Amino acid sequence: MLRRGQLVYLARESLAGFSRRRLTTGVTILIMGSALLVLALFVLVALNLGMMLERARAGVDVRVFLVDGLDAERQAALQPPFLAVPGVQAARYISKEQALAELQRELGDEAGLLETLPENPLPASYHLELAPGHRDADAVARIAADLRRWPEVDDVVFSQIWLAALENWAELFRWGSLIVSLVVLVAAVFVISNTVRLTMASSRRVIEIQILVGATDGFVRSPFLIEGMLHGLFAGIVAMGVLAGGFRLLSLRLAGLEFFSLGQVAGFVLFCVLLGFLGSMAAISQYLRLRKTA
Repeated sequence: MLRRGQLVYLARESLAGFSRRRLTTGVTILIMGSALLVLALFVLVALNLGMMLERARAGVDVRVFLVDGLDAERQAALQPPFLAVPGVQAARYISKEQALAELQRELGDEAGLLETLPENPLPASYHLELAPGHRDADAVARIAADLRRWPEVDDVVFSQIWLAALENWAELFRWGSLIVSLVVLVAAVFVISNTVRLTMASSRRVIEIQILVGATDGFVRSPFLIEGMLHGLFAGIVAMGVLAGGFRLLSLRLAGLEFFSLGQVAGFVLFCVLLGFLGSMAAISQYLRLRKTA
C-alpha cells in the first residue's frame, strides 16, 4: 500500500513531464490525435452508412402481383396468409383500380396517355412490409421465392439488384474500415510507446537511483503509465473535438446525419486512455527488461 507521500510524488512526476517536455508532449498528442481522428471518422461514417442502409431496407418495395381471374373475395382473403409468412409484418391490398390511380398520380401531366388504353392492364397486388431482421437481400429473396410458388401469385417484384449492390458496398466499406482501424491502433500505440521510451531514456538517472534505493518495478512504472494515459486522454479529446466541429459544419449541408451519443463519446475517450496505457506498458516493460539484462 502506497503512503500519502508516495502518491503525491507519483502524481507530481506524472504531471511534471507535461511541463518539462512541452514540445514532445504536444507533438505526441497531435500525432496520436490525428490517428485517432481517422479512426473515429471511419467509425462515424460506418455508423451512418449502417443507418442509411437500414432506412433503405425499410423502404424496400415488395409487390406481390396476383394472377388474373381471381374474384375480389378471394383476393381479399389472401391477406391473412400473407401476414402468416415469416418476416412479413404488414400486407396492403391494392386493387386494379387503385393501381391505375397510383400510376396516374405518378405520371402527372402525362396521365392522359392512359385514357387511350382499351382496359385497365394492371393486376391486383399486395404491398408487403417486412419486419426488421428480414430486410436484407437474402431474406427478401427467400420470401419472394416462397411466394412465387403460390398458385394465386403471378410474380413478386422488389429492388433486388439495387439492394444487393448497396449491401455489397456497405460490406466493402466495413472491411476497409476494419483494416484502417487496425493500422491506426497500431500507429497510436507505436507513437505512445516511442514517446514513453524517449521519456524514460531521458530520465534514466532518476530511474537508476529509484532502483538502487529499492523501488519496485510498479513504483517506477506508475508515473510513465499515468503520463501515457494522459496522452491518450488529451488525444481522444482533441480527436473528438475536431470531429464534432467538422460534423457540425457538414450537418448544415447534409440532413439526416447522426453523431455519436454522449455514451459513445465517453467510451471512445476511455478507449484512447486504454491505448495510452497499453503503449506505455509496452515501452516500460521493454525498457526495464533491457536495464536488468544490461
